[in-house]
Amino acid sequence: MDRSAPLRFVANSVAATVGAAVGSQASLRAELWRQPRPMPHQMAAWLDHPARLRYRNPGETLGLFGLFGGMTVLDLGCGTGLFTAEMARMVGGEGSVHAVDLQPQLLVAARRRLEQAGLAERVQFYVRGAYDLPLRDSSVDVAVLIALLGEIPDRGRALAEVRRVLKPGARLAVSEELPDPAYVPAHLVRKWGETAGFGYGGKNGSPFCYSMIFFNHK
Repeated sequence: MDRSAPLRFVANSVAATVGAAVGSQASLRAELWRQPRPMPHQMAAWLDHPARLRYRNPGETLGLFGLFGGMTVLDLGCGTGLFTAEMARMVGGEGSVHAVDLQPQLLVAARRRLEQAGLAERVQFYVRGAYDLPLRDSSVDVAVLIALLGEIPDRGRALAEVRRVLKPGARLAVSEELPDPAYVPAHLVRKWGETAGFGYGGKNGSPFCYSMIFFNHK
């Protein structure tokens, strides 16, 4: 009897499963590259999944962006409010957060999270896309886009709108991560940001999970 047969069966099964998952991820990534669109709200559980929080801690991520008390912050593509809540803590009672998302189902979850944390009074929620932000010109200190740019069809238009609402010299913070199927490599994020007129301020992290800072040079 070949004693190695069961081990080969397990190894082949694992390889087939991993191969199928990688193939599915690659197919979805290619599709989203051709036709960018928001992640369906039905998949929102991944945003708060413990596996994601192992490498995407809200406090550690936002700590790189220079948020402090009294600031006005834009959380564009806020999702379930995981990062919105930490932003609200950082800006304090004198600050404010504008949480914007295209999907009302996600904003319901975000509002619930902020209410449970006792921070809802610091946050304004808007069902809106990235091309028409409900904010005044030069009114925001920091704009944060986490795992979002790859979901926007016209990135140039969206970044121009972000520039409009940012104060002169204010910061744009962009974060991307794998295994998000809409992940954008760092060199493209930098290219898009600089093409939109932002000044590059540096990058932190790995190719798999990174954050990038830009400055609004008006």
